[in-house]
Amino acid sequence: MICSFRIVCSLRGIFTSPLVGRHAISTACEYRFDSLFRPEEPAFRPGAVTMDPYTQPSASNQSASSDLCVVCGDKAIGKHYGAVACNGCKGFFRRSVFQNLQYTCRFEKSCHIDKDHRNACRFCRFQKCLSDGMRPEAIQNERDRIGSTKHRKRVSSRLCGQSEPQLPQNPVAAPSASRRLLQMLVDIEQRIANSQTMNRLLREGVECKSSKQRTMNSIIGWASMLHPLPEIHSDDRVLLLKHFLPCFALLNVVQKSVHAPHLLLPNDEILSLSTSHIPSVVAIQSRILEELLVPLRRLRADEAEFSCLKALILLNGDVATLSEQSKGKLREARDALLKALFGFFNETFSALDASLR
Repeated sequence: MICSFRIVCSLRGIFTSPLVGRHAISTACEYRFDSLFRPEEPAFRPGAVTMDPYTQPSASNQSASSDLCVVCGDKAIGKHYGAVACNGCKGFFRRSVFQNLQYTCRFEKSCHIDKDHRNACRFCRFQKCLSDGMRPEAIQNERDRIGSTKHRKRVSSRLCGQSEPQLPQNPVAAPSASRRLLQMLVDIEQRIANSQTMNRLLREGVECKSSKQRTMNSIIGWASMLHPLPEIHSDDRVLLLKHFLPCFALLNVVQKSVHAPHLLLPNDEILSLSTSHIPSVVAIQSRILEELLVPLRRLRADEAEFSCLKALILLNGDVATLSEQSKGKLREARDALLKALFGFFNETFSALDASLR
């Protein structure tokens, strides 16, 4: 069953998002995000993107996450650096390559490696990592801080508004891992926008009479890919969407217009102050330009930052009527995404520019 929705944008510039169409609002809570997706579109399953940059799944390792580590036989956590590996072997290999550690074998370079004896000979363990498919080049650009974490960066006080602020004591996401997470958010947004799902909705008769309808469909598809959305109660999912829709619609307009001289709607229609004769419309256009577009143009915000901003707004654990369980999951995911964003800023910009963002 596929529901039909539409977004209403009033002339007064107030975005609303009633869930209407073929089913009454009372049945909207029974709507499943993944009902728009079919098995033939497996590249991103619902909930595929966790906010932990170190354990991002991919299309090639979804089925591998429950396998055994190819190095030691312990329970694997996914595919890392080219091979299915457990957390211990993943960290050992990353540390060995990053620190360019040299090992020697006290025996005949043929030590047996399993989960109980993997620490007995680091030389043979590292050689087994290589022979089982782990690639050093996959991590040569990573900047993990391991051991003493003496090189851990602090977040600028201008960003947090505190003296000598720092992130919580759990490890900060490596910048390259942060970049991968943000790029995955971008990839999902692009995939949903161009997916077969959108074309199928049109073929099967779902009413998409305007760009607003298509925006709603894309939001549902995009949101379904973000952990922990598929795991929370359906009532909470609908509530989050209703709060998120106005911001998403506005951000889409701003993102499309940030490199254009005019405000552009999703269907490429131009909104020009000079051609609008409704005072309330002129007022809202002026506010968008002055309060959003001008600062974002000055910062030269890119698509990764826009995608991350949308995810942060969606993962809002402070919506009053959410269940406590959902609030906890959303806040945890949001905090992890913020750490990834800070890592991205620290890698991409100078300390001053990072703090200004």
